[in-house]
Amino acid sequence: MSTARVFFAPPTEADRFLPESPQAVAVSGRPALAWVNIQTAEQSRSGAVHLRFWDTSEHRVLKQPARPAFISLTDRPGVVLVGREKELGLLNLETGGWTHLAAIPDDNPRTIINDGAVVPGGSAVVFGTKDIQFRDPIAALYLLTVADRRVTELAGRHVCSNGKVFERDSGGLILYDIDTPRRVVRRYRLDLDRRSVADEGIAVDLRAVDGFPDGMVDAGDHTVVIAIYNPGRVRDGRANHYDLGSGQRLGEWVVPGSPRVTCPLLVEQGGKIQLVLTTAVEGMPDDPYAGELFIADAGIKEVPPSAAVTLSGDGRPT
Repeated sequence: MSTARVFFAPPTEADRFLPESPQAVAVSGRPALAWVNIQTAEQSRSGAVHLRFWDTSEHRVLKQPARPAFISLTDRPGVVLVGREKELGLLNLETGGWTHLAAIPDDNPRTIINDGAVVPGGSAVVFGTKDIQFRDPIAALYLLTVADRRVTELAGRHVCSNGKVFERDSGGLILYDIDTPRRVVRRYRLDLDRRSVADEGIAVDLRAVDGFPDGMVDAGDHTVVIAIYNPGRVRDGRANHYDLGSGQRLGEWVVPGSPRVTCPLLVEQGGKIQLVLTTAVEGMPDDPYAGELFIADAGIKEVPPSAAVTLSGDGRPT
């Protein structure tokens, strides 16, 4: 077990409400940590993308007119793909400029885009939606192919589709997807050509865990780190390390004073592999460090490579 420490304290209560989706990015050649604040208050319909530069600790905020949910890397420096409310687009981290790519075929006012991940090879993104009331199976899992900006529903009857990790085996692509309210990580076989998935059952059963699985990151060697979001009145938060083959827990990080841990990210800084964890306030402000970003020694030998969306030179899909 390791204990995380505060890495960054957002300057306002609004900035602490719902941080998620940390990513290692570069802006004008400067390495930075980016993350989203999905919304700034319980009833807010807008959020922001945040940047914290490693070299000077400079903090920038790119306000968004809707609720951003996830950031994915692209092969164009300083440009990320963002899932925002019911659309996906490209965000220029230097200028704040936005290029719309596609929208989800869902006009239900209770569903918005949630977490997503780039498919290995960079031609597509798989992402999910959530019921903002966290109650009914009205959300879905989707595929965006970037070149044609086409969105296809892969699986329905989700309540909150969360963290995603990909692997390859002899049969092709495997998608691991967190089903948050059911407290499991499901394994899907993804067929890009047919734009479909086949459900292959539960990979990790988290129903005995105190809290809900939220974000997830590849930790190499057929393992993942999962953030545990605990809405209860508990002192500390948790992130756990799991084996995808056996489903067994391999390790744990404690997050002092911030029980709603939302997303993990592995980074290499100062010659060490570090684990960055975002946390949230989300309506429960009594915890002393809620909404702050934490960092800990990962105890993992290397950072697995991250897939990036393939774009053409002008920033539009190829």
